[in-house]
Amino acid sequence: MQKAFKVTLTPNHKQEVLINKSIGCARFVYNHFLALKQELYLNRSKTLNYNACSQRLTLLKKEVEWLQEVDKFALQNSLRNLETAYKNFFADLKKVKGRKNLGFPKFKKKHASKQSYKTNLTNGNIQIIQNRLKLPKMGWVRFHKSQDITGRIINVTVTRTSSGKYIASILCETEIEKHFQVAQNIGLDL
Repeated sequence: MQKAFKVTLTPNHKQEVLINKSIGCARFVYNHFLALKQELYLNRSKTLNYNACSQRLTLLKKEVEWLQEVDKFALQNSLRNLETAYKNFFADLKKVKGRKNLGFPKFKKKHASKQSYKTNLTNGNIQIIQNRLKLPKMGWVRFHKSQDITGRIINVTVTRTSSGKYIASILCETEIEKHFQVAQNIGLDL
């Protein structure tokens, strides 16, 4: 079973700058490929899938150098989110015929109320020791610990709220505790 643990991060100034860059780069990649998909569809009636976008992302990172400063998983997950948005749009379109622009993917805004990026666990790039969280390209970030984080880490989503707080949602794979078998039945009168 997967369970998410939310913690409030307390990053230093360098880490805040890198979190903001990661959020901005993920938004840039999402918007860039959304515009590219729209342009290709209007001109050639074709679209790009995730693999084609991922190959173009590698070329884009060579052209736009500041994309190399952030975690690569943040950019790849932004492409996955775009692919999911497109699939959901066409699935909804099949359900309700005759309506235009029903849930079509929108460009992400810089001043939205909630902005985030997601990074995946690979080769121990995400770790937790006491009240510190290790994130790729960022190092150890302190957080307020209110509960024990148990299980195997899958990914982390870092969110900047409208009030300027940074929240990390840590998704973990946990074991389900089995309860003992009860031999007797009980009745409840409500």
